[in-house]
Amino acid sequence: EIAAQAGQNIAAITYYFGSKEDLYLACAQWIADFIGEQFRPHAEEAERLFAQPQPDRAAIRELILRACRNMIKLLTQDDTVNLSKFISREQLSPTAAYHLVHEQVISPLHSHLTRLIAAWTGCDANDTRMILHTHALIGEILAFRLGKETILLRTGWTAFDEEKTELINQTVTCHIDLILQGLSQRSL
Repeated sequence: EIAAQAGQNIAAITYYFGSKEDLYLACAQWIADFIGEQFRPHAEEAERLFAQPQPDRAAIRELILRACRNMIKLLTQDDTVNLSKFISREQLSPTAAYHLVHEQVISPLHSHLTRLIAAWTGCDANDTRMILHTHALIGEILAFRLGKETILLRTGWTAFDEEKTELINQTVTCHIDLILQGLSQRSL
């Protein structure tokens, strides 16, 4: 099926990739590279902030918001649906492809976001509860991709255009501020 859609015969997969499994891993590598490229500036900025003796809280918050806005932008675009399908399938039934993407981009990005939230709130980034709070925040953003049809029907929207994406950004920003304030006012 893959070969037919590419206008190639099945032997081309073996010639170029070695096997269907190797082709699947090549797809996973492409996805890891794509995600890495989209979030590289955020990761680099996080490292610069972490290198400071006392990172500026306003800069930390802004970086958290920029990273989340970037995630929202990617997850509301139609041209990234297949990427989301690939990762969703791998989340539910992980293979070596998921582990490749996880090790190269998901784990580092999840860790950076956890460290940023922990730095802003004064919590320990290694505390399991902080990791869970970060994961819950990411899940809130992912809900706009995985629950897209629900939110389109509930709002009466037909698609996520620039205006709708901005409303999602504003909503998630409000939630991030509530999370940051709430976590900084209580001990985990």
